[in-house]
Amino acid sequence: MNTITIDNNTYDSIARYAKLNNISVSEAVVTGLNSFLEKFKEKVSTKDKYYISPEVKALEVGFRCPQDLSEDYRQEYNDMLTKKYL
Repeated sequence: MNTITIDNNTYDSIARYAKLNNISVSEAVVTGLNSFLEKFKEKVSTKDKYYISPEVKALEVGFRCPQDLSEDYRQEYNDMLTKKYL
């Protein structure tokens, strides 16, 4: 078991909270710390860690390359989009 040192005012506030909720001071501290850590985890996990290029995102949404795609695929892709949307 480890020990954490806190000031008297903080301890008194925790003790009052624990008494109002019929729990021990230790349970109140552990619950508060776990709540804090859960909120901290959410912020860390939702942050985008990596940049994903548009080409890779296109693969994710189901873009399929034609089988007869030549070396000049960018021009062909541009032509295809032009025909499709104009």
